[in-house]
Amino acid sequence: MSQDANSPVTVLGVGVVVRNGEAWLLGLRKSAWGRDTWAFPGGKADPGEDPLVTAARELREETGLELSRAQAAGWASGWLEDGRVRHVTLFVEASASGEPVVTEPDKCARWAWFTKEALPANLFEPTRLYFETR
Repeated sequence: MSQDANSPVTVLGVGVVVRNGEAWLLGLRKSAWGRDTWAFPGGKADPGEDPLVTAARELREETGLELSRAQAAGWASGWLEDGRVRHVTLFVEASASGEPVVTEPDKCARWAWFTKEALPANLFEPTRLYFETR
């Protein structure tokens, strides 16, 4: 079955939710989707890739941190580009020790820890949905 060129595309993504006490790790995005918004580490799953493997891979690639005690924590869906690109995001809550490093400077400007009371207003769509449902 072929897809109409005007049909929306769906992207399967994973958001890695790492907490340090009462603070969550967020990165300031530089990539096309969500530029200048704050987001969990994460990204698109490779075809056939287990989402927990995606979470570990993305966390390591983006921050240098190693994933531990990972568990699926719910789904969210919304638009990355209205009417064109829909995301379906699995949130993976996990632990990671150490401090994150910007390992992909073309995609992330910096990493920071935020409490729920001090979250930035400009959250990336999937990250915003995570906090709205908690």
